[in-house]
Amino acid sequence: MAFDPNWPPANAEIESAPFRDQFNSLNNKIDECATQVSLNDAIISGSAGNCDGVANLILTVSSPPTQAQVQAIADKLNEFLTAAKRQ
Repeated sequence: MAFDPNWPPANAEIESAPFRDQFNSLNNKIDECATQVSLNDAIISGSAGNCDGVANLILTVSSPPTQAQVQAIADKLNEFLTAAKRQ
């Protein structure tokens, strides 16, 4: 039985089975909400952090690249990976 907010009608006699159905349907709705919250938390925890603060690397690479240029690329990559991790 689905939850019926209009049940029981005024002056109805008390019967346990319909009340049990009402409580069970409410419990199911609560469980569904808890599952959705857990799913949202799992999605958020499994996604990258906000990387908006990582600026673009402005670099013209020579051929062959210098050690400083390669180090700048490695540093920017490390900056991005740090930002992408959830804290």
